[in-house]
Amino acid sequence: MIFFAVLVWVTISGAVQILAEGLFARRVPRDAQACRGELVSLRARLADASLAHPDGTGELAAVRAFRAALGGEAGRAWDIRVQELIDGCPAAESSAAYALARLRAAHEAMTRIDAHEVAPARDAHHKAIAPLASTPRP
Repeated sequence: MIFFAVLVWVTISGAVQILAEGLFARRVPRDAQACRGELVSLRARLADASLAHPDGTGELAAVRAFRAALGGEAGRAWDIRVQELIDGCPAAESSAAYALARLRAAHEAMTRIDAHEVAPARDAHHKAIAPLASTPRP
């Protein structure tokens, strides 16, 4: 009986602590101007990442290059910074940070589509027109 009472006590106290930290955590409010500056920096980094050239060929190489340009393992440094803005900035800047996170997901999806479908077609096109470019015109 004591064992079950201790088990219930540990379970409930752990759940209360997790809920308290997750739902009632104190946030350090950030200045709106500082949030805007950080958003501009992150947006520029995302633009640079979307232009990153992969080391190899294929979808995975393109995604790796995109994420490496964002920073950290799998681009997580960029994701963490955006999440901090979503959680700590005023409402307008938080909404802008959330929209930027969605834009990042769209860029990564387009990188995958480009590497999987568009890049092979582009390569085939370049191979097809290469002989035509070297042929003299009458």
